Amino acid sequence: MGLSIIMPCYRGERFIEHSIREVERIVSKFCKDFEIIVVVDGFVDKTYEIAKKLEEEFNNLKVVGYEKNRGKGYALKYGLKFCNGKYVALLDSDLECRPETLKWFIEKIKNNNIDIIIGNRKNRKSIVKYPKLRKFLSYGFVFYVNLMFPELKVKDTQTGIKMFKKEILEDLFKEFERLNLSYRYSFDVSLLVLARRKGYTIKDSPCIVVKEDNGNNLNGLKLINIIYSMGKDIIKLKMRLK
Repeated sequence: MGLSIIMPCYRGERFIEHSIREVERIVSKFCKDFEIIVVVDGFVDKTYEIAKKLEEEFNNLKVVGYEKNRGKGYALKYGLKFCNGKYVALLDSDLECRPETLKWFIEKIKNNNIDIIIGNRKNRKSIVKYPKLRKFLSYGFVFYVNLMFPELKVKDTQTGIKMFKKEILEDLFKEFERLNLSYRYSFDVSLLVLARRKGYTIKDSPCIVVKEDNGNNLNGLKLINIIYSMGKDIIKLKMRLK
């Protein structure tokens, strides 16, 4: 197996079928050896039932999950044990980050022997369409993160599309467990900080990001509250890694 795509999903009953079909349609154009692992992060609606039915149609689809919501990071860790691919992509299931981006990722990680590829919305070749407030808060958060962790030197930590060599991701999750780090708000930053400290190569790539109304959108106040919670988690992370 060449590529495993983990798609964590919480409250996705409105969009999960469309997302699975889109990933199948798009990725099959440039990768003939891939699988999709949908991880339902909490059985709070009909996401699991809707996605599970599609296993009958797509033999490269696995739908797994658990009862209680535990955060995107934990969902990715849980999904990893079902992956058979040499490379593992992390893709937000609302497809805000478009799966077409994975074509650039898989070519870059194979041809340049890179450990980790992450989407960079600031790249001049990226196609980004989402609200100005969100863009402003996102850029401010990345500045804050790099101030807290100068060794990181990453221009975009939070884009919901990343790719790893499988053995690298397995090693990073072992380190997560050893250090008892949070799988919630600070997850993406924690993963990249650990990777940098362990000497793994991290490169960014252009990406396609389009924020559409899928029923899961956040208003400005909720988004600011999330950014605030993320900021507090970063401080906790800094203390933990000391």
